[in-house]
Amino acid sequence: MNALEIHKPSTPSRASSDPDPEVPAKARRRRFTAKYKLGILEAVDKCKEPGDVGALLRREGLYS
Repeated sequence: MNALEIHKPSTPSRASSDPDPEVPAKARRRRFTAKYKLGILEAVDKCKEPGDVGALLRREGLYS
């Protein structure tokens, strides 16, 4: 037995590590509270520079 065989990591079987190829039948719609929406609008009002609104929306995950 050589050094490579001793330290060779064992690999799990492919069947157990593959992700499930099925996708959900329908994506769930996101819901936002009125408080969250107002907070976003207030933050948008504070944006001064070009691109600030887009950066805010991307950071919040509302626009990609």
